[in-house]
Amino acid sequence: MDEKQKTGFGRKFGKVLLAILIPLLFLLLLTGLFLKLAGIDPISEAKSLLFGSGQNPPVQSINSPAATTSGLKQQIAGQNRTIKQLQNDNKNKSDQIAQLQNQLKQAQSQSNQQNQAQKSQKQAALQSVYAQTYRNMDPVKAAAIFEKLSVKQAAKYMNMLDDKTKASIMQNMTAAKAAAVTPLLKAPADSGSSADSALNGSAASTATTTSSTTSLP
Repeated sequence: MDEKQKTGFGRKFGKVLLAILIPLLFLLLLTGLFLKLAGIDPISEAKSLLFGSGQNPPVQSINSPAATTSGLKQQIAGQNRTIKQLQNDNKNKSDQIAQLQNQLKQAQSQSNQQNQAQKSQKQAALQSVYAQTYRNMDPVKAAAIFEKLSVKQAAKYMNMLDDKTKASIMQNMTAAKAAAVTPLLKAPADSGSSADSALNGSAASTATTTSSTTSLP
């Protein structure tokens, strides 16, 4: 009889305990759910209530806004330094290119001047040879050679001679050839005031030759 009473009492106590624990657990679950929705971690809050809040302050993360801004500033500063360095290098290269171009122009100008001087020297040497050759030749034979040349060629070689040699050769040329060459004759550079007299003498000799030629039967 006593065992039956104890058993009945135990069952009643278990039912009462369950009746209390189930609503309590349900209430705790609802509370935790509301805290989650509110953005509060109930476990962390419970730990802070039970063990106190003696935790170290959180260390600033590398990805925090302050750290990110500082890193970006450093990157921008480094990029600006790189850009300035590249600009300086580009300017130096441009200056070097300009200097090389100027040196090339000077070298080309000097080369052209040297070539022109060489051509002038060769031309002067040839003129000297031609002048000396026709000066030493017999005027009759020189005139025969000029008769074979065209008017421009004859005038070209004739202008290499002094006025005296010109006159001697033209005296032995035909009137037609001498008349054609005369307008193309030029005074020597060192003849000075004697150029007009030489030309006048040449023209006079040409006229004499022409008159003597026309008087022949």
